Amino acid sequence: MWTLNNIQITVVGLKEESTQNIVELQPLDGGTVYQYFGYVNDKFPLECLIVGSGDKSAVAALANTGLAYPLLWDTTDFGDFYVNKATFMWMTSYAQSFRPDKPREDLVFRCTLDLSKA
Repeated sequence: MWTLNNIQITVVGLKEESTQNIVELQPLDGGTVYQYFGYVNDKFPLECLIVGSGDKSAVAALANTGLAYPLLWDTTDFGDFYVNKATFMWMTSYAQSFRPDKPREDLVFRCTLDLSKA
C-alpha cells in the first residue's frame, strides 16, 4: 500500500529524473565559458489512482503548502517530497474494487503528481 502524507494512493507508474542547471555564458571577446550552478533536486513524476473526492482534495491541498511529505510503500520509506503539481482526471467507472475500504460507487481519479525530493 502506497501513502503520501498518510493518504492512500494506488501507484501505477513511477519515473525518476535527475537534472542539473547548466548556464552558458558567451563573452563578447570570443570563446564560450560554461558555469555550473549546481544540481536540481531529483524529480519523481508519479502516476497514481485516487479513490474518492475527499482523498483527491487532500492530495490537491499538499501542492499548496510548501511543505515536504513522506512517501511510503508498505514498510519502505522513500523520503520526504514536495508536491510541485497535482493534475487530476476523473475516470468513468461503474464500480471501483481495488480499495475495499471505500464504497464501490466512489469516484476514481487518475492523478499525475510532480514530486521533488526534499
